[in-house]
Amino acid sequence: MALTSVYADEGFVFGYSAPGLGDEGQMNIQKGFEIGCRDLGIKCITTNAQMNAEKQLRDIETLIARGVDAICAVPYDSKAIGQAVKAAMEAGIPFFTIDRGVLEGKVVITVMADNYDAAAQAGMALVRLLQGKYHGLAKGKILEIMGNPAQDVAQLRHQGFIDVVSQYPDIEVISKPGYWNTDEGYKIVLDVLTANPDIDAIYFHADLYIPGIIEAIKAVKGTFKKVGEEGHIFIVGIDGNPMALDYIRKGFIDGDMIQPLREYGKFIVPYIKAYLEKGKEALPKPGLIVKEGSPYFPAVVVDTPHGLVVKMKTYYVDKHNVDDPTLWGNIPLEKEKLETTK
Repeated sequence: MALTSVYADEGFVFGYSAPGLGDEGQMNIQKGFEIGCRDLGIKCITTNAQMNAEKQLRDIETLIARGVDAICAVPYDSKAIGQAVKAAMEAGIPFFTIDRGVLEGKVVITVMADNYDAAAQAGMALVRLLQGKYHGLAKGKILEIMGNPAQDVAQLRHQGFIDVVSQYPDIEVISKPGYWNTDEGYKIVLDVLTANPDIDAIYFHADLYIPGIIEAIKAVKGTFKKVGEEGHIFIVGIDGNPMALDYIRKGFIDGDMIQPLREYGKFIVPYIKAYLEKGKEALPKPGLIVKEGSPYFPAVVVDTPHGLVVKMKTYYVDKHNVDDPTLWGNIPLEKEKLETTK
């Protein structure tokens, strides 16, 4: 197993369990966590589960065996990871998650986007686009490419969207799980668009689906119509990666919900450190966390059976604001040199 570490001279050692590092989104989440550790002089050991729930459990067992002070994970399977959460807690190692929560067990804190609200906003964006196409009428057929239904984040990004568009009886939704896989997204669009050539719009749960969506439309239609062209299929989703912003500029997709992928780790690392030093009194209290100058705040803190959850804000970006220099997707990643061990 390859381990990637950011080393400090001494002090705390945090374990970071990534579900996979094969897409821009997870790479940005990982980098944000490692930057947060670096800024506080904390050693970080990162493992890569390679999109495999069993491997993530083994990775976390390895982190426990190495005696890390705390573990933070992006769960590949929100239910299965409960076994690892229990093992860590029994070993006296506090467990945290970012981007996704757990469906079994209890962690100290989960920091994530308000995925339900992001999905609802994406749904409203598509409703407006359909109304523009059909002269004020909210009607049409939408293909939803989901993430992994075993994860809470995919469930929230589905439910928020459905709760909005279901208010319009003339909108039909076809939902298919893509399991966060570009190739699977391509196959879904290929199959559904072939059987339903009248698809008006596509809603995707993550930016990693965009290349497959575009190629599948080309394969079925023989060409790809850009935003504003006759025959364009509306495309809206969630993430806000640099790739997605570039696709908005080029007119390939209509818009994207920006979630603070690079901010999760930077936000949670100080809380992990404070929790190790001071205990529960260092944790945020249910209510609002205000941070002036950040579009991701105020964040909502709620106490749940699975631990405290901090929900950061998201917002919609299209051609009108895609060049905003404050968007994290417009700010290049810092080029830290990470030491790799085997």
